[in-house]
Parts: sequence; C-alpha cells; structure tokens
Amino acid sequence: MKKKDLKILFVIPSLRLGSPTKFLPVGIGSILTVIKQHGFNFDVLDIDIHNYDDNYVEQFVSNNQYDIVLTGCIVTHYKWVKWLTHKIRKNYPKTCIIVGNSVAGSCPEVFLRNSAADFSVIGEGELTCLDLLCKLRDGLPTNNIQGIAFIDDKDNFVQTEKRIACNINDLPMVDWEILDVQKYLETSDYAGAEGLVVDDTNPPRVMPVSTARGCAFKCSFCHYVFWNDPYRFRKPSSVLKEIRRNIEQYGANYINFWDDLSFAGIQQAEKMVDAILGSGLKFNWNAAIRVDLFGHPRNTYKRRREVAEKFKRAGCLNVGFSLESGNQEILDMMNKKIKPEYFQEQVEIMKDVGITCSTSVVFGYPIETLETINQTFDLCYNTGVYPSIGYLLPLPYTGMYKWAIENDYIKCEDTYLDSISERQDLCLNLTKLEDKEIMYAISTGAENLNKKMGLGLKPDKLIKTGGYRKHNKKTFNNVIDPTNIKRKENDFSFNYSEALFDIDLGVEKNTKNLSSQKEKGKK
Repeated sequence: MKKKDLKILFVIPSLRLGSPTKFLPVGIGSILTVIKQHGFNFDVLDIDIHNYDDNYVEQFVSNNQYDIVLTGCIVTHYKWVKWLTHKIRKNYPKTCIIVGNSVAGSCPEVFLRNSAADFSVIGEGELTCLDLLCKLRDGLPTNNIQGIAFIDDKDNFVQTEKRIACNINDLPMVDWEILDVQKYLETSDYAGAEGLVVDDTNPPRVMPVSTARGCAFKCSFCHYVFWNDPYRFRKPSSVLKEIRRNIEQYGANYINFWDDLSFAGIQQAEKMVDAILGSGLKFNWNAAIRVDLFGHPRNTYKRRREVAEKFKRAGCLNVGFSLESGNQEILDMMNKKIKPEYFQEQVEIMKDVGITCSTSVVFGYPIETLETINQTFDLCYNTGVYPSIGYLLPLPYTGMYKWAIENDYIKCEDTYLDSISERQDLCLNLTKLEDKEIMYAISTGAENLNKKMGLGLKPDKLIKTGGYRKHNKKTFNNVIDPTNIKRKENDFSFNYSEALFDIDLGVEKNTKNLSSQKEKGKK
C-alpha cells in the first residue's frame, strides 16, 4: 500500500467539552508534525476545538471509513476512549486502531483487553507512531516495533522492548498549521496566561512551547507519559527559535512553557533566562518548577535571589510548583523529597522579585487526618497562596495505584478506571476518615482560607468539584458493558504533573485575578 493510498485519521479528544478556553495540543501536535514531515497524508477530527458532541462523533465514525485511526489523551478519559474504539470497530472491523498517551500507555493490558484498540503506544509517540504507520503501510510485521503493546492471535498480552528516548533537540517545531490554529488562538488568549494583568490595548496571545520532557523525580501519585525516560530539556537556542517563530508568525506575546518540569536546577534555569535576555525577544512567560528550585538551601540565598531576579527581567510572570501537603510525613510518603520550609522560602523569594506563584495540594493520602489537612491550609495562609485543591486520585503505573490494589481498594481495574473523573472529585477515599468527614474538612478549610485572604471566591470555585455523587466507591463493582458505553462528562482533568492551574485558583493574596481582568477587558 502506497503512502497516498493509506487513509489515516487522527482524533483529538476533548477533556472539557464546551469549555470557553482551549489549549493547543502540544503532544499530538508534535506527532502530527513528524508524521506529516515523512510524507503521510491524514485527516484530523478535532473534537476539542470544534466542540463536537458524541452524536456528531458517532455519525462521523459511521460515515467515514479509515485504514488507521490514531488517538490518545490522559487516563481520566479512559471510559470515553474505550467508547470511541468500540464505535469504530463496530462500523469498520478491519480498521487498525492505535491509542497512545497515559490512557493506554499507563495500563496497556487493561486497556487493550477492554477496548477495541489494536495497539497501545507506550511512552514517546513520535517515532513509535511513525514506525507503526510505515510497517502497516508496507505490510511488514509489527511485533518487533519498540514501545508498543498488543494482544496477539493467541490472546497473549505482548509488550515490546522499550524505545530509547529521542534527542528532543532533533524533533521539529510543532507545525500548528495542521490544526485550526487561529480558532485555538482566538479561544485561548487568556488561557494559561498566569500572572498577567490584562491591558486592553495589548491583549495576550498565548502559545505553548515544550522545553523539556519528563521529570527528575518520581512522586508516588504522579504519572507522566515519559515516566521511563530520563529527564531531558531542549537547548535554549532551540527553544528560542520556536518562540521567535510563534512571535513572528502568530503574534504571540505570552509563552506557556508546556512541561511536566521546565527547570530541574538553578544552572539549567539560569542558562535559559540568560539566553532569553540576550535574544532581544520581548515576551512574557510562565514555567513549571520544583518547590526546591528557589527554596532549597543547597544554593545560597543570594544565588537563588539573583536567578529569580533574572527570571523577572526575562519576562517571567508566573511559576507553578506543587506544595501537595504541609505535613512532612505525607510528603515523604509522596516521595516528594522536599520540606514545607522550601515552599515558604520559594514563595517569599518570588514575591519579592514580583513573580506570582501557582500551586496545588493533594488531600487523601492514607495517613491524612484532620490535623494534617489543617497543616496544609495553615501553610498556604502563612505564605499567602490559595492552592488548586484536589483529592488523591490513584492513577495507573503509580505507587499509590499499586498500594490501592494491594490494599483491596481497587477490585477491578477496568471498572475503577471507568469510574474516575478528575482530581477535584473524591473518586476513591484511602484515608480512615469518612467521605463526608474529609470533604467537609477540606471545604471548610478552603472557605476559611478564602475568608482570611480576602479573595472573595464563590463556593463553587473553592474546590471546583462536581462529580462526587456520580463517582462514589459503590460504583466500582458495577459491571459495565463495553459495547454500550456512554460518555461521562469530565470537568477539566488535571494531570498532576502538568504546569497548569485553574486561572481562578492557585493565586496569591492581593494578586489581581485574571478572570476578573478578562471581564474588564471585554467592556
């Protein structure tokens, strides 16, 4: 089969259907770019930007036959992706279905045995997807392709050898023209522009740039696509080349460093900001860092302060870093390798230089108590930062997922994964506290923090939850028919490791709220 004869479809799911703001899909955008550069033609069904509902998707699938369909997203959308694969298989039994990202890669056997997918892509997707497409096009065996999993003809689960991580400096810049880039930009002008006070005369044009892959640490609640790969970051020259393109071609003036961890160390961070300062480019930006980047005493206070000042001069307006808990025992169980005092000192340094901070907390570790909940809120109050609040959500391929299975909290993985929604919902309570007790303690703590800080957040914004009643523990033992799955709406599914925070939450005391500024900008 020639390249031009292979009919390929990429499906971009929507984690938050109908959301007024959209984010350019960096991960699948990179894969699309590589596939296009190697001469393949394909169609894109972008559910996210066009807000296609399930009726539209089902009709599209029924009316359009493809040789190969590729998709992927984070694991909280597990149930919907299963639904999609079964709809495709029902209409076109011979279509090859390939699924990547954590929805399939973090739990490949469970996903493959309960979905209608043919292949799971594990880890980095660019070269694996390219290899798969080439082999399928040429009619060659696929069982020796690195970085995939499948169920063979004898019903055996097969996971091939791990693919060695690529040199990310060799990957091309994302070709945003493949997608409806202008529509994305129109709906994301304020999305991700943390720390920005909107100027009516110069509205933000936000674009993402991936500067690094993976993380230098392995927290027990966290999973990211590049878990088995070493932490890697791009050369400053490579990053700036892409930023310059975004400025010149798309008018970008705010760059969201779209990483699990943008900077793992002071030296790496300083090289990047020195390059920005020397480039002559003028733009604002935010990044994901560790609590100990500016808070750990391994570097002198003077050194940390100097680099923080460079961040500010280079245009940084916001940094996101996760506190997760104010209790040291819980932090140790999380394998965070930080101390609460690091968080406090980092916030102080960033405030002093004029950079806002976004943070998140996770409640619900097995040793969580009412006292530890209060410790976390007290630390947030003492530092003047209102966090993005979430419950522990055990995700596949993490330490806490394994713990939940071993301790009989998860009896059936497929049923559990069908049931999860988002971190702001109490999907599984691993503590000794009753569900109502822990929920009340957290909502009360959030409301007290809101009042003490004078933020004026409305009750529905304190935690931003909405699905608990649909996802209590009793649902986990229900048997679900995979051929008759209906979509379950997710609110924004927070990937613990993403540098992304609700624009109404994770804000500092006395920091002007972006959403309110946005409304002013409309007048």
